[in-house]
Amino acid sequence: MTSGGAAGLPDAYQTWQARLAAEFFNSREKQPVVMFVDRAVLQDLADVGEDGPRSLAGAVRQFVDVTAGRSMFARIERVEATWRRGLQDEPPPTLPILALSVLAASEMSRDGAIASNNYYIPLAKAMLPDGSEADVAALRTALRDQGAFTAVAEMWVRLDRWLDENGGKFGLSTIREHPELTRIGYPLSQTLVRKSDRAALTRFFDKLNLGSEGIPSQSSLISMLRVWTSTRAQGLSGRFIASLSEPTVGDYMRTVVHQLAVAWDGKIITAEGLRRLDLRLVVDIDRSAAWWVIPAVSDVTEDLLEGLSGGEEFTALLTTDPYSSMFEVDGLPPVSTAALTVGLAARGKYCVAEFQPSKLFVLEDNADAGGWMSVDALQPYEEHVLLVASETVPAVQRVLNDAADSGWQRMAQSIVDGIFSGYAILYGVTFSDQTSLEKAMAVLPVTVAANLRVGANIRPRLVNGLPILRSIGRNIYFPGGEPDLALPVGAEPRKTDVSIDGTTDSLLASIFPFPISRIGPWPEGTHVVRADGEELTFVVASGHADDRNPTGIGRLGWSNGRLGDLPLPQSICGSLCADRAHERNAVLARRGASENWLILPSGQLDEMKEPPPPAGFDGLSFPMFEVDQPKATWLAQKRRDRWSVIRIRVQQPNFRGLSPRDSEVWRELCQVVVADDPIWQMYRTAWERFDGR
Repeated sequence: MTSGGAAGLPDAYQTWQARLAAEFFNSREKQPVVMFVDRAVLQDLADVGEDGPRSLAGAVRQFVDVTAGRSMFARIERVEATWRRGLQDEPPPTLPILALSVLAASEMSRDGAIASNNYYIPLAKAMLPDGSEADVAALRTALRDQGAFTAVAEMWVRLDRWLDENGGKFGLSTIREHPELTRIGYPLSQTLVRKSDRAALTRFFDKLNLGSEGIPSQSSLISMLRVWTSTRAQGLSGRFIASLSEPTVGDYMRTVVHQLAVAWDGKIITAEGLRRLDLRLVVDIDRSAAWWVIPAVSDVTEDLLEGLSGGEEFTALLTTDPYSSMFEVDGLPPVSTAALTVGLAARGKYCVAEFQPSKLFVLEDNADAGGWMSVDALQPYEEHVLLVASETVPAVQRVLNDAADSGWQRMAQSIVDGIFSGYAILYGVTFSDQTSLEKAMAVLPVTVAANLRVGANIRPRLVNGLPILRSIGRNIYFPGGEPDLALPVGAEPRKTDVSIDGTTDSLLASIFPFPISRIGPWPEGTHVVRADGEELTFVVASGHADDRNPTGIGRLGWSNGRLGDLPLPQSICGSLCADRAHERNAVLARRGASENWLILPSGQLDEMKEPPPPAGFDGLSFPMFEVDQPKATWLAQKRRDRWSVIRIRVQQPNFRGLSPRDSEVWRELCQVVVADDPIWQMYRTAWERFDGR
């Protein structure tokens, strides 16, 4: 893009006009334009071997007479007037001057001292980088005291008007007048959001699930951004963080961040514009092995990544895997203690994959990764593995002793050292008690607690429940299966007013969602929930609202516990029952256990083999299998060293005739199984009596 009305512009000035136009106004339709300029940006725009800031200043002086006092910008004002009488199909020919004014604002704001009396010296130095003290002082006087800078402020006003009049064709204006610093406020407004800030904000927008859940209001967005940055900067600049709490620029920050959220294309990028990918650690605690994976994203198909690990260069080929949620990556280096403590990065032409170092990693079981994969946060009720730096282990163990469910263990250090030294592995970690976890985390050092954060929403939303009629809407629920309300959790405990159908109460925001169903029953129809400025709705509808056979099921149905092609009418078709004559005691159990035992009322155990997945359903995942054993009362499953039990039916225990193997399993069960079910307590008591004979 070259400037319309470029006639009469010196070559060097016209070169910088074209550079700045291409950088800030090319392909920016409906996107916020922040014309942030500092020395690094100018150097990136300059040619190899060219001093960017000096080159720009020299180009401006070709067209601006710095010795002419108040009228120093007269020539460019005449050219701009000619541009206004033309088509105005390209930016006004004032961009190099405006860029120098932003450079001065960026120099002024580096130390946080924002005031009009310390702006004009940096501006004079930017225009005369090699000028004497006397020359700089004279130029400062002309710009400030003689009013020459008024012309520059008017240039900003005309650029702002041009962007608005073009309806976003060249971008959305972020130019604002400061309520106190009326002239220099225009360039200052362009220094509050840097290119690196825009990149960091894409991670924030991703956390908000803007693509699927919509964009919050301006005030709500800023409030959640403050929560997100409450414990660490998240890659945002210090000036940006400070601006979030400055009343004088509050309106500007709300507007710009909201504009960026509206224009976000769903990609997480780096400051260089590369697509950011997560490099995740995977640990197999059974085989004492570790490796790296990169979760796939939709807009990257392949790249060649290069990086350094332990001082050695590596090259990794990244391609898509149609059968996995992970990329196929060949050539990544082995996992090492150094990578855990200093991080690892691999850059390509289109993207950069990064692994952030830490003293505490939270890992979750991931089938596509093939082991326990590092994640961003703990999830309540889910089993985790913690990888903890040796010096941090005592503090983390105190938290687990106080707040985690019983049964977690520390892996033998001799095994861990075979993978990476300097860390410990704690496995079988589950949190189910909100109050205990909050109390335990409150006494942790900040550096540890920041990484032991708990997964939560940063905007209210409805979760869980028993949704039905999904083809009609995603907010329809079966009576008694209404959704739970998940509230944002900040750095400090807080209460918030929640209104359901006009009835308001104050609830404590926590990592555990509030069960709406427990304060029912709720009549059929639409219900409105209001919290933190958000309005959510859910609909309660009876299960017989749609009495058709599910679309696409046809003659597929159940007979004698098997799925097959049946004559109509089926007893069970999909999830709808045409009759209730056939009552079944089937329950669902997770696949992948190393041992499955059926427990009889006698206390005796029958080993059960996990059935194969159903045939003929290529591409579908079946993580559960059905247990239909009318004689059994419990199913016991063992995963690694942990046991869990599932009740199949209710019947009092009557222990007799246990084999040595039965007794061995019972001893393990009673040592590690945690269950509040009173029927299980009856079976546990029966075993203790039997074992004590």
